[in-house]
Amino acid sequence: MNRVDTYKPQTLSIRVSTDGFCFSCYSADEPESLQYFYSNSDNDISLTANFEKAWNDCPLSTQKQFAKVQVIIETGDFGILPAEYDTAEDYDNYYYSCFPHFRGISKVVYNRMNAQGITVLFAVDSTLYERLRRIGDITFYTPVSILLGYVARYRQEAERYLLAYFHNKKSLLLSIDNNRLQLANSFASREPHDQLFYLLSIWNEQNLSQTEDMLVLCGDRTVEELTPLISQFIRRHKRINPNEEFRSTLLNKIKDIPFDLQALILCE
Repeated sequence: MNRVDTYKPQTLSIRVSTDGFCFSCYSADEPESLQYFYSNSDNDISLTANFEKAWNDCPLSTQKQFAKVQVIIETGDFGILPAEYDTAEDYDNYYYSCFPHFRGISKVVYNRMNAQGITVLFAVDSTLYERLRRIGDITFYTPVSILLGYVARYRQEAERYLLAYFHNKKSLLLSIDNNRLQLANSFASREPHDQLFYLLSIWNEQNLSQTEDMLVLCGDRTVEELTPLISQFIRRHKRINPNEEFRSTLLNKIKDIPFDLQALILCE
C-alpha cells in the first residue's frame, strides 16, 4: 500500500512590537487550521529577551517544519526609496543617514514594492535579527509595506484617498493617488483629538477634498472613537471591515488581531 502524504505546507507569521508578540500558523490549503497566539512584553527586559520568552512559551515553537517564515517589524522609522535610486549597496548609507541612532545596533532590511515603484527600508535590532534567523529563512515586513501590498491588490472606489491604520495608539497614514503612494507618515498619540489633528493635517497637506476624496480607515477600536469626529470634516469615509475582507478564514473571528497581520496572511 502506498503511503499518502498528508503534510500541508504551513506559513509561520510573527509580529514583533514593543507592546507584544503575535504568532500565527496558517495553511492556504486548510484555511480553518489557522492558529494564533499573543504574548505581552515585559518593559524591564530587552526586546530580544522578550521574544525569546514569548517564543518558548508559544506552542508553535515545538513545530519543526514551516514552508515559509515571515516577520512583521512594527516601526515608524522607515525610509522610502524611489526605484530610480534603488541600489542595494546604498541601502545602509541611505537608511542610517535618516536614522543615525540605529547605526551599529541594527540590520537594515527592505521590501521592494514593484507596483508602487519604490523600496521600503527599515531596521531590525541586530540581536533580534540573529535570533529570528535561527527559526528559518525569514522574509521581513513592516506595516507600511504590507498596507501598500494591500492597496495594490485591493483597489478602492476612489482614485485619491488617505488610508489610516490605527493600532495600540499608533497611527500610520498613506496618501494614495491612482494607486500610487504620495506620502507615508506615522505617529503615536493616545488621545482621539490628537489623532484627528494629525490626520487632518496630512489631509490638508495633500490637498485632498473634504467632499470628493475618501478617507479609508482600518485597525482597532480607535476607528470607532474617531468616526464621529471625522464625520464633521470629511464627507466620504469608510472602514475596511475584516468580516468582509477575511470571511473565508478564522481571521475575522480572532479578537484584537492586528490588521497588518490579517492583510499579510490574506495577500500571501
